[in-house]
Amino acid sequence: MSEINRMKDALKHAAAVAALLVPMAGAAALAEDQAEEGLAEALQPAEGAAEEAVAGDEIDAEGELADEMLDEEGGDALAAAPAQCPPVASVQEEVPSTDLLDTAFVEGLKTWLDVPVVRLTLESRNEANASLGQSDIDVLDKQWRAETESDDQPLITAVLNSPLSTYLLRVQAGQLGLYSEIFVIDAKGLNAGQSSVTSDYWQGDEAKFQKTYDVGPSAVFIDEAEYHEETDTWRAQVNVTLTDDGGDRIGAATIEVNLTELARRSKAGI
Repeated sequence: MSEINRMKDALKHAAAVAALLVPMAGAAALAEDQAEEGLAEALQPAEGAAEEAVAGDEIDAEGELADEMLDEEGGDALAAAPAQCPPVASVQEEVPSTDLLDTAFVEGLKTWLDVPVVRLTLESRNEANASLGQSDIDVLDKQWRAETESDDQPLITAVLNSPLSTYLLRVQAGQLGLYSEIFVIDAKGLNAGQSSVTSDYWQGDEAKFQKTYDVGPSAVFIDEAEYHEETDTWRAQVNVTLTDDGGDRIGAATIEVNLTELARRSKAGI
């Protein structure tokens, strides 16, 4: 009998425990359901943002691909398209007339050539070189030509460092591009002063000397215009005989004029 009572007591205890655990289990299940719903709600914005980011990346990728295609097609189109700007005409096509080197222009040259440094240099050089024969001149000219390709240039340096060369260089610089070269020649046809190095020392075998000094004290020779490719300009040499105070010949001068620049100034009324 006592055994039966013990079993009844155990069943009652189990029923009481079950009654206690059932509400707790329901609460736990409810909490678990609420937690899952909260987590889902919390993850929903993040998932949406991720989806938007992925969509944005896809749009950017598509945009970049479109840009690349446009660049390729546009580049080909630009390469194939003709230039819209008209080509710039070369100065070589427009030869300025040597008529610009008129009497007034030549007289202007003679003004700055008729100065003491020119006359005194030529008179001194003519006296020093009076005894030079053609063979001596040829030796000097050969030396000059060799020095133009050497670092050792005693003959060239002696001429370039003279007061006359300094004066001619200042005249050229002062004209701001109108003169490209100036040199003065003595009675033997040798360079007495120059604004830059010439290719040779003796000018006596050239028209610049033969058609001025050899002709007479008032001779003027204007050579044909030549195109200077490096500067895209036209140039012409004006050659004149130089005289002393008494009007006697003492040498000659060559002034290479930038005809393109002279034409520009003339058109501008300068």
